Amino acid sequence: MATAPDKPVVLTSDWGGLSPHLIAEFYTIDRKGKRADDITVKAALTESNLEMSLTWSSPFENQSSSNFMPTLQMMVQSGAIEGVSSKAGSIFGSDLQRLAHGLEGRTGITKLNSTQVYVGGQAAKFNITALFRAWRDPVKEVHEPFNQLMKWALPVELSEEGSLAVRLLEDGFSYKTAFPSQAPVLLAVKYKDSVYWPLVIESISKDTNAPIDKQGRFVEMSVPIQLSTLTAIDRSDWDKYLSHNTGVNSNQRR
Repeated sequence: MATAPDKPVVLTSDWGGLSPHLIAEFYTIDRKGKRADDITVKAALTESNLEMSLTWSSPFENQSSSNFMPTLQMMVQSGAIEGVSSKAGSIFGSDLQRLAHGLEGRTGITKLNSTQVYVGGQAAKFNITALFRAWRDPVKEVHEPFNQLMKWALPVELSEEGSLAVRLLEDGFSYKTAFPSQAPVLLAVKYKDSVYWPLVIESISKDTNAPIDKQGRFVEMSVPIQLSTLTAIDRSDWDKYLSHNTGVNSNQRR
């Protein structure tokens, strides 16, 4: 397993006088939000969007009259039932026709059976496009920061031995025997007014058609990345993002 460097390492392109608020910082953390090493990747973001999906549902949506008699309900609202009732009126009398006319445009939907309740939320998605470009050194300004992001997205290590029985015979029972591989790391992303954490990289793309120099080194690369929060988030998590403090849990509710 790689050890943290002795001195902070910043992998970035040369952005000159670009506002630091337009440059995102990526670094690894543990589950409590403390930095796991001293490597930081910086990139300008050409696109960024934080998306949260909150699930609301009506527990009474199947309790209206339209669900018990869907065909009749459609005929009532459209007025088509009058054609049927006019023929039936000669047998059952004019009361049926008046009833059918009165039902036109009516519905069984009420405020009660359309009331929504919160049933859960998904992890928030952070969709970004990171830009790297080289002014002097393509390796340091494009290749190294991109490669570090790719390494963070991938599992730290996948076990070569797939058989649990073989591992038990060779190493005995332990947590490493039962779970021999290491998952990808957790990240924090500092951008503009917030620090988002803990995040995982769900997808990352490499544009293999990006421009190169005469030695075949990439001189510019746009990298679409989708990050996700580790769990669904609540108000205290949002306050935590705005506080700029990783590793501090707020119990404040507003």
